[in-house]
Amino acid sequence: MMGAARPDFLLQAFVDAANQMEDFSMGVTLSVAGGIISGDLVTAPRWMDEVATLVEMEGSEAAYHVANVYREQAGLYKKRAAQNRGEVHGEVTYIHLRDAQWLLDGHRLGPTPGMHWRGLLTEVSGWALGRLPLPAMHFHPVTEHAAR
Repeated sequence: MMGAARPDFLLQAFVDAANQMEDFSMGVTLSVAGGIISGDLVTAPRWMDEVATLVEMEGSEAAYHVANVYREQAGLYKKRAAQNRGEVHGEVTYIHLRDAQWLLDGHRLGPTPGMHWRGLLTEVSGWALGRLPLPAMHFHPVTEHAAR
């Protein structure tokens, strides 16, 4: 399924404004081709720093190198945010979620707590502020759900 030619301008402006903050976290729920995803919208630099830390935990030289790439990207985002502070341009193309959970056919998929997720804004067909109460949903590991 192809995404929209252009992302929802309100969501894009919201993500752009969030990325300009020093620290930001707010629950959101997104409708995407694969189902519903709910998590905490965080700034791109925070997401990249947290992913770098997770990757680094693997402990290998390769993991350390990949973690540094994420940290370099976080630094570029921080620099751009400082230059644009107070001016929402709506030019962002990705949204970054922490503790993200998938909902498919009424069942929660994936680990608890959730994962770090990055998605193209053009792939989001609908969104809402706030997280779905996913812990109340039935958990089915991906392998169990796929076997049905």
